[in-house]
Order: sequence, then C-alpha cells, then structure tokens
Amino acid sequence: MLYPLFLLAAGILVMIQPRTKRWQTRMHAHFKGNEQRIKQRANTFFLLGFAFIMAGLAYLYRFAVSS
Repeated sequence: MLYPLFLLAAGILVMIQPRTKRWQTRMHAHFKGNEQRIKQRANTFFLLGFAFIMAGLAYLYRFAVSS
C-alpha cells in the first residue's frame, strides 16, 4: 500500500519541481538562457511526474479491486 502512495507523492514532487525558483535559476545557468531548452526540460519533468501519478493510480486501483 505504501508503494502507490510513494509514486503519487513522487509524481507531484517531480511535476512541481520546474516551477521552483531554484530549479529555474539552475536550468537558466545550465542552458545559458536558451528558453526553448528550459521549456523542453520542464515539459519532460511534467510528463515524468504525470507518468508516476498514473502508475500510482493504477497500483491503487489494483489494490482496491483485489481486496
């Protein structure tokens, strides 16, 4: 039961990460101000977080149905 909750929490954390000021300044420095690359990285994080959330929901559904 802890694994689906972990996946949901990790997914939310990964989706929120690109919105933080620290992340934005680090990516700005890493990509030397290339806004397109920064936006691509933020979208990648969003999709990865969404995948974690969907996996967590699938495990919760499986847990609820099997019980």
